[in-house]
Amino acid sequence: MSVMFFAMDINAILEDGTEVTNVKGFVIDNKKVYKTSEGTILTGTKKVKTIISSTILVPVELLSYIKNIENE
Repeated sequence: MSVMFFAMDINAILEDGTEVTNVKGFVIDNKKVYKTSEGTILTGTKKVKTIISSTILVPVELLSYIKNIENE
């Protein structure tokens, strides 16, 4: 399993309209995965719909690749 931590301090709106803060973004086995500070994976109706703000931890070239891969 390959894991890359690409963003932190993510503030986002989920599919169900809930606003979340302090989310982390990972790429795990070529899929984007967003986790809450408690470690809960945001998926289904709790999937990230819109990112309001974040701290990006990877170069721009790599971020372009990450934006185009599938969510968990």
